[in-house]
Order: sequence, then C-alpha cells, then structure tokens
Amino acid sequence: MSSSKLPFLRHAYAMAVGATAGLTAGLVGWGAAQVIIPSMIYPSPLASYSQLSATGISLSALSLSSISSGYRFWTDNKVNIPIALGIGIPAVFSARVGSHFAKKLSGNALELFFNGFSLVLIPTHFWIQQRRAASSSVKDVHREIAEVCKSGNILFSLTEDCKESASIKATTNNITSLERIASLTMNNKLIWQHASFGLFSGVLSALMGVGGLPITMSYLTVSCPELHQHEIQGTAMVALIPSILMSAGSRMSAIPPSATACVAVGAFGGGLAGAKIALILSEEQLRYAFMGSLVLFGGISMRGAIRNIQRIYSKMH
Repeated sequence: MSSSKLPFLRHAYAMAVGATAGLTAGLVGWGAAQVIIPSMIYPSPLASYSQLSATGISLSALSLSSISSGYRFWTDNKVNIPIALGIGIPAVFSARVGSHFAKKLSGNALELFFNGFSLVLIPTHFWIQQRRAASSSVKDVHREIAEVCKSGNILFSLTEDCKESASIKATTNNITSLERIASLTMNNKLIWQHASFGLFSGVLSALMGVGGLPITMSYLTVSCPELHQHEIQGTAMVALIPSILMSAGSRMSAIPPSATACVAVGAFGGGLAGAKIALILSEEQLRYAFMGSLVLFGGISMRGAIRNIQRIYSKMH
C-alpha cells in the first residue's frame, strides 16, 4: 500500500465504518458500537487503535448518530420526552463516574467487561423482544374478538347505555378522583424507577462504550408496555444523548481527532438514513428487524466475546 494514499484510505475507511454504524443504530436502535469498536481495534494499517481509543471513537460517533436519529423520531412524534428526561438526566451524572473508573482500567479489563456483558445482555434482549412479540399477537387476537362482540351486541349496548347513563354520571367524580390519586402514585414510582435505571445505564455506557441503547430499549419494552416500538426506539435515543456526550467528552485525550471526525461524520449521515427507513417500517417489521440484528450482531459479538475472554484469561495465567 502506497504511503501517500494511506491517510486518504484511513479516512475513507473510518467514514465507511461510521456510516455503517449510524445506519444500523438509526434503523434498529443499537449495533453502532458492535460495528465501530471491532473495526477500530482490528490490527491493520487502516485502524489498529487501542480499546480505550476505540470506545472513545464509538461514543463520539454515537452522540452524533443519536442526535440525528433522535431528531428524526422526534419530528415524527415518536419520542416520549418526560420518560427521556427521567432516564437521561440521572445518566449524565453516573456517566461521569463511569468514565472516571474507565480511565483507571487497563485495555484488557475494558475489553473483558465489554465482552462479558455482551454475553449476558444480548440473549436477554432477544428474550424480552420475543415476549413482547408474543404478547402483541395475543392482544391482536383479543382485539379482534372484542370487535366481533361489539358489532354483534351494538343494539343491546345502545339500549343499556341509555338506561345506565344516570348511575354512571353519579359515580364519575368519585372514580376520577381515585384514578387521579392512583395515577400520581404510579407516576412517582415510575419517576424513581426511570431515574434509578438512568444511573445504572450511565455507568454501563461509560464502561462499555456502547451508549446503552439496547439495554434502554429492553428496559422501556418491559416497564412501558404502552409504548410502541418506534416510540421505544426514539425515546431511548433521546434519553441517552446527554450521557453519551458526557462519556465521549471525558475521553477526549484518548480520542484520535481525524479518525473520530471521519467516523462521526459518517455516523451522522448514516443515523439520518437509518431513522428514515425505521419510520417507514411497521411496528412489527421494526421489532423483527431489531430481533434480526440481535441474531446477526449478537452472534458475532458473542463469538468474539468468548474468543477474547479465552485470550485474556490465557494472558493472565
């Protein structure tokens, strides 16, 4: 390879990696780190960065791809702002703590942490999405049955509604008051729950360099069943933008500027394109795309994780 062409090829390679990562993150909500980190640490003339530098590049690129993708979802009304703030604000503070610890860990320790958590989290994400898909199928069947029952009994219902309207009006105020009290109690519980998760995800994203998007999506899938898949993905992206920026900023000294800029530019454009495609897909199609990415990237990550854990273990012994 000619030395005069090497800088251009390195920048082109970094931009292609960023575009692929941004497209993946914008489309399915995760996978950017799984593209960037292995590509940046791969021993070749085009990359071969350290684990700390690669995670810094990943977080910097994720910040821009999350901003571009989150903006697309927000303009399409697919972001729940209160939930995003409830998770995002605490995550900023915990991300700073996580970044402080990440600087003290060796490259092998960071790599072991990244691969070890991947082995646990990826199957968990897939299991959660399978449960959500099965639950959605059952709800669709129940909805169809309800529609049939409603159409068959509409005349009877109209008559009964007229007879019972007076008694319903008499109890409406009491029911509304009880519902308001229950809603306030539940809201307080959810605020603390979202804040606690935000603290956890901030530390995790700083240590792993993955932004925490997949685990946030799985959390929202379980804790907020009323949200659709598009809303889950858009809310997760917006929620983690502050902590990703904090984590990336804390690693500026370890980030190679030119490579990071190229990856980030590619990720910004890829994030816009990926989000545009995601918003075209139906909820079911988007969920299956996410599950497919878990099989593809998750399988690669798990295989690499096992290999790296074995390699690190052999070095330590």
